[in-house]
Amino acid sequence: MPVERPEQGESGDATASDVTIRDLVQALTAADLERHWLDRTSWVDVGRGWLPAADGLYQRVRDTAPWQSGAMWRYEKYVLPPRLSAWYRAGQQLPYPELTASYLALRRRYGIDFDGYGLSYYRDGADSVAVHRDKELRWLDDTVIAILTLGARRPWHLKPARLPPGRRILNDARDTSGVVDLAPGSGDLIVLGGRAQADWLHGVPRVAGHVGGRISVQWRWTSRTGRPEQGPGYGAARRFDR
Repeated sequence: MPVERPEQGESGDATASDVTIRDLVQALTAADLERHWLDRTSWVDVGRGWLPAADGLYQRVRDTAPWQSGAMWRYEKYVLPPRLSAWYRAGQQLPYPELTASYLALRRRYGIDFDGYGLSYYRDGADSVAVHRDKELRWLDDTVIAILTLGARRPWHLKPARLPPGRRILNDARDTSGVVDLAPGSGDLIVLGGRAQADWLHGVPRVAGHVGGRISVQWRWTSRTGRPEQGPGYGAARRFDR
């Protein structure tokens, strides 16, 4: 739903919902974000309380989004990732005007077109995602990944994508060297840019005890420049012969 040309009724006037989205887009575009440089070529923008009234939106998205378990083939059986997921196309009409406004504001602020809305639902502290890079984008030299949190505050880790001595895999949970915990709360925005997907890992670790649900909404973009990433993405099947 373009902000510059809101849909009009028979009278030619913009609807009330169009005006509401337009006003929210303007407010979100102008909202302050604090940029932190992770290294010379990677950065993260952080906006605390970027989206107002996020708790009410969390409840609506939790109860009505088309959640799926997303079973994946891992060597000899299907496994369920410890979280639920949902997806909306970039041009799709969403039942959540706040997310439409967020998408339009981010597109305007960064001057890029994102690939759609990716949603992840962490139902409790047992749901998680290991630290990783978004290799599905393939071109990681220049990317922008925006992540909006709804619901409970959870640890959200960034760590350098390097192999320390004695380690064999990048996402070894025992390696906590260089970890930065941004711990976003409801309505907080995190935007990773530059070479952050090439040189840094991000993830949501498990949390012991009672923890409320958390939903993350992600928008991703790649410039498609540089050398493309080799190897399968996260969702690709894993077999013993590969």
